[in-house]
Amino acid sequence: MMEKLVNKIWKDYHDQLYAFIFSKVKDQSTSEDILQDVFVKTLEKIDKLKDSEKLKSWLYTISRNAISDHFRKIQKENFIIENLQNDEETKLSAMKQAEGWIKLYIDVLPENYKVAIQLYELEGKSIDEIAKHQNISYTNAKARVQRGRKALKKKLTDCCTFNVDAYGNLIDYHKNPENCPKNCN
Repeated sequence: MMEKLVNKIWKDYHDQLYAFIFSKVKDQSTSEDILQDVFVKTLEKIDKLKDSEKLKSWLYTISRNAISDHFRKIQKENFIIENLQNDEETKLSAMKQAEGWIKLYIDVLPENYKVAIQLYELEGKSIDEIAKHQNISYTNAKARVQRGRKALKKKLTDCCTFNVDAYGNLIDYHKNPENCPKNCN
């Protein structure tokens, strides 16, 4: 009995509801998806319809709600995307600002660490390339980079408090003015 009723509703209202939904969302595929959702909800809740005379208005109410849900979902997705983009822009801005003055701290490192850090961090050279460039062993080059990074980190954390995300990417920083050099922006 229920199957016959649902088939009759599908047959009698499919085209009308599709046209109504399409007039609101202006996309064929999306309209078909929403119409499918409407009929699933109809099937799930048909037993709650007390007056069969109100079937048409009930179907249109379900359709309007499904359309509203669709646009709410789009709005939420756009909001999430916007926030992710803003977060990325904030991270890039913080990194650009930090890159501008981080070289000041590299320049005050002892010469052997300074060169190793410049080659490794700023020029992207491998430990092996640094060893060859400085005519030292691989182990010695690796130690210089590690010690240089440790010394640089100490100088930077004395100057600023850094906020990083779960992946270690710089999000923001706050200067501790008493510990920062005058030309640190």
